[in-house]
Amino acid sequence: MNVKVLKVNAFTESLQGGNPAGVVLNAPYLIDEQMKQISKKLCVSETAFVYPSTFADFKVRFFSPTIEVDLCGHATIAVFFAIASKGLFSQKKNKIVTQETKVGVLPVTICSDNKNTIDKVMMTQSKYVYKNIYLDISLIADSLNIDKKDIEDTLPKQIISTGLFTLPICVKSFENLKNMTPDFEKIKKICVQIGVGSFHVFTFETIEPSSVYHARNFAPLYGINEDPVTGTANGAVSNYVMRHKKIKKNNFICEQGDIIGRPGRVFVEINDDEIKVGGKARITQETQIEI
Repeated sequence: MNVKVLKVNAFTESLQGGNPAGVVLNAPYLIDEQMKQISKKLCVSETAFVYPSTFADFKVRFFSPTIEVDLCGHATIAVFFAIASKGLFSQKKNKIVTQETKVGVLPVTICSDNKNTIDKVMMTQSKYVYKNIYLDISLIADSLNIDKKDIEDTLPKQIISTGLFTLPICVKSFENLKNMTPDFEKIKKICVQIGVGSFHVFTFETIEPSSVYHARNFAPLYGINEDPVTGTANGAVSNYVMRHKKIKKNNFICEQGDIIGRPGRVFVEINDDEIKVGGKARITQETQIEI
């Protein structure tokens, strides 16, 4: 069977930047292993499969090459940019639709300009959940191959989820972030130990003055050593740094991907308990994959 797949770069408008995701619109019935296979063949971290829903406008399932994940930020941006681009619903300036996911029904806003050109897609994340953890900072430093003094230790040791649990790790400089050479097996073991899907490592030293931090995301547990630009983790970690008084704004931009040659920008909006993340996108490929 041949399956039609779109490849979409999320959090960018360029052909080379951002985070590529696979999108299968009107997905046929596929078993889990076939969906993992499509993601692997497409060489992307996640592929989204879109189905009809009785609870929402669309049902979306997200697969990495190794497992199904409950929610994926960049693939959500890719899905709804593709749906809007293909004219699968009537577009207005701010169109709100809903997606049924493993973490519940979540709203997505497709923002357009006055000419009905899609500007960006913003997804509402699930309510944040915090858990305190007890982990020696030396183990974190060792897994990242950095000195423990390079880690900002004034922030509390917590994991946070807005759909997927991640571990926020703040390092003191952009050079620390750029030059680290992570040991992915050690990261994987720590992720299993504390119950997270990724390390989200960031610094308040940024490339662009308007950004709040620059990040890298390591998710070997999902078969993704380094994710270029991460929606769910940036939403969660933005809430973390705001909660702990490191930033005062509630609308801002997070940088990610520049260090590995896939620059992307994540728009974040936090209003009370509601967290939205989003960005621009571009369809880069339409192909058929045989499974």
